[in-house]
Amino acid sequence: MIEYLGDISRNDALVLQELAEKADNILEFGCGASTQVLSYYSRNKILSIDTSTEWIEKTKFNFSYLEIENIPEFKLYNEFSFSSGEYDLIFDDGADGLRREFAINVWSLLKIGGVITFHDTRRWHDQANICAVITQYYNEIEYVQCNYKSSNITIIKKKAAEHYDNWAITENKAPWQSGNGIPPIK
Repeated sequence: MIEYLGDISRNDALVLQELAEKADNILEFGCGASTQVLSYYSRNKILSIDTSTEWIEKTKFNFSYLEIENIPEFKLYNEFSFSSGEYDLIFDDGADGLRREFAINVWSLLKIGGVITFHDTRRWHDQANICAVITQYYNEIEYVQCNYKSSNITIIKKKAAEHYDNWAITENKAPWQSGNGIPPIK
């Protein structure tokens, strides 16, 4: 594991390493230690957005200090376009009051088979953000892994939408075959 500066646990860093090594296109909200780990272990460029110019500059300084060569593109949150881009890994760790909005707005930018990850998910309000995403996109979610590998990171994997079908009708089942009524006499 690389040396990093910032507020993530070792387990968080190991999970981010695992995800970064598999990802082609990464979007991050909230730069800091996570940016260092994602950039170091990613094969590709990363877009890191933040609400604070100060955090962006601090993160750039830490990249220089730690001699991390894969420098992401940095943007301010209000300069980011929620209508373009395609990502297979999205990491949501920005300003608390914007995390839910961010996750809901970037869902359409997440590739099928990609994951959106949330930091600090041992806090109830961050779990509430996850529940809001699940509620809105429930038919496009393959799985949810809460606090994956004893980290503070929860992962939601996106799948192609599967709308509800009444399986008894689509599979042409008689009512008794799905537990309604009495089976016919043999």
